[in-house]
Amino acid sequence: MGISSEFKYVAACSLSAAVGVALIGIPAPASADQINGLAAVSAATRVEPQNRPGALGDPATWTDKQLAAQLLLVGATSSQLKKVKSAVREGIGGIVLFGTPPANLASKLAGLRAIAPGNRLLVSSDEEGGRVQRLAALIGKMPSAKSIGQTKTPEQTRALAFKFGKRMKQIGIGTDLAPVADLAYAGSWTDTDGRAFKSNPKRNGVYVTAFAAGLKDAGVMATVKHWPGGGAVTDTHVAGGKTPRWSKLKKRDLVPFQAAFAAGVGGVMVSHASIPGLTGGVPGSQSRPALQALRGQAGDRTLIITDSLAMAAVTTVMEQSQSQAAVRALVNGADLALIQSGSPLKIRNAIIRAMENGRLPREQAVASARRILSAQQG
Repeated sequence: MGISSEFKYVAACSLSAAVGVALIGIPAPASADQINGLAAVSAATRVEPQNRPGALGDPATWTDKQLAAQLLLVGATSSQLKKVKSAVREGIGGIVLFGTPPANLASKLAGLRAIAPGNRLLVSSDEEGGRVQRLAALIGKMPSAKSIGQTKTPEQTRALAFKFGKRMKQIGIGTDLAPVADLAYAGSWTDTDGRAFKSNPKRNGVYVTAFAAGLKDAGVMATVKHWPGGGAVTDTHVAGGKTPRWSKLKKRDLVPFQAAFAAGVGGVMVSHASIPGLTGGVPGSQSRPALQALRGQAGDRTLIITDSLAMAAVTTVMEQSQSQAAVRALVNGADLALIQSGSPLKIRNAIIRAMENGRLPREQAVASARRILSAQQG
């Protein structure tokens, strides 16, 4: 897109001068009737939500067992959802889908919601576009963030996210673990894998907020990632990594995240990279200073989700089990711990013990559960 188009978009917005982006300058996208592709899910497969505010009572009235379960986001293979049924019945906060989805995914997800307490379940997927898209077989292929940033205006980006968001919503996906707000550093994974929109902080923020707005228009919660940015970091799936210094991040890498927070994004995913000048050698997802800084930036309503706690930066470098990593993340300020292997109920029990021995204050768990319930309601 031309720079003039982006300038007009930024000029129409009303955020602080430091960020210069918001969503009100982008016109609402086309109606759902104009979207090609996925047919609407039949009424027979839908589970009418019973999750009105207070349907399960305020989390302050819950048992420690209920609270602990709610703080878990459990990885689930789309074709083998029966493996998470017991955890869903026990009230886990949500699931994140992996693998190739079956054609009847919508009915399978409706069945899971039917057995979740109060029919509340946060169902999420990584739908960034390009190389990272789990549901392409059902909703079509979305272009990568890099391609979007090169070929589309912010207005078109919002409309594109709306189109795919509607398709996700029709299947039963209420949360997208996207967009990536990291900057596109030349030669880094954000650039070579096409996962970032732009290298310029403010321009990247324009596209991040536009994409998030399109998802919200469709009734899907966006989750910006991987806070605090630093796209030059080694891939934490396979090794430990560290960002640029905290002072440098605040001037560049945090700008797109701040734009998203100012625009009211629903969720943020925190990276496992350590942050020099803030966390020492500890991953951000495990660090109280980092998570406190994130909460200060994101505000009290934004849901803080860890990146997968099965990654090498946590399990190998820190020599932690997922139970240990989940407890540490929650104790230090995360709301949802993303786990991919092991027993969710054993990890829940580890969280209960942390509550019982005072490491995880009950009022902190209650506050997290309230944010999760709000996200489940959409």
